[in-house]
Amino acid sequence: MTLHFPNDQPQEWLRPTRLLDLDDPKLRIQAMRITQLATTDVQKAVCVHDFIKAMPFGCVAGFDHVTAASVLRAGRGDCHTKGTLLVAMLRSVGVPARLRFVSLPSTFLKGIIDAPHSTTTHAVGEVYLDGGWVQTDTYVADSLLETRAADLLVQQGSLLGYGVHVRGQHFWDGRHAAHAQYHDSDPTSMPVHDWGVAHDPEHFYSHKEHADLALGWLSRAKWMLAAALVNRRVEQVRTQSTPLAGQAV
Repeated sequence: MTLHFPNDQPQEWLRPTRLLDLDDPKLRIQAMRITQLATTDVQKAVCVHDFIKAMPFGCVAGFDHVTAASVLRAGRGDCHTKGTLLVAMLRSVGVPARLRFVSLPSTFLKGIIDAPHSTTTHAVGEVYLDGGWVQTDTYVADSLLETRAADLLVQQGSLLGYGVHVRGQHFWDGRHAAHAQYHDSDPTSMPVHDWGVAHDPEHFYSHKEHADLALGWLSRAKWMLAAALVNRRVEQVRTQSTPLAGQAV
């Protein structure tokens, strides 16, 4: 089941939510600062994307309850929390934006965590530009992580792992869809289910149709520990060209 919006107009995707705290002064000022030279919505979107991409990737426990301003203060995030910040900053400068949630094969996480499930819920940004919705998730992994991860995958003869796909895109022009975690030339990496769009992670996971995807209290406790391990492993990937022998994650 997916969330449905019968009157799906761009204006619906400009409002604040609890996580999209558009009135936060620092968020608004930062969004205005990084888009001040942009003259079109496409330019604004690319500026915001590049700003968020430059933030280091880092797993966040309780990702479905973290506000955009909190992500900005932390200076790092994952697909859910960086996505929250992307949507909030774009909405604050008048550009409609939202998140699309899909299930990806957990293979893309190989090397940084042993995913216990066959699939992982992934948030993809969608921005309304030039009359249509354009997708991107290329802001999730920072450039250094992408480079190191791609090097490791090539050495291992693998296409997918460490949160990226070797053939994935690293940049976004605001005009074409760009995905870093999967590639259509590799069917085994593609989303296996599209859950639809939502304003933010809280809006998505709190919906009754997605109750099975939400984390219970026990899963949250486990994820708090797992997030620390993932972040440690990600830092190791950033600072080495080959994986440590016998490294467990």
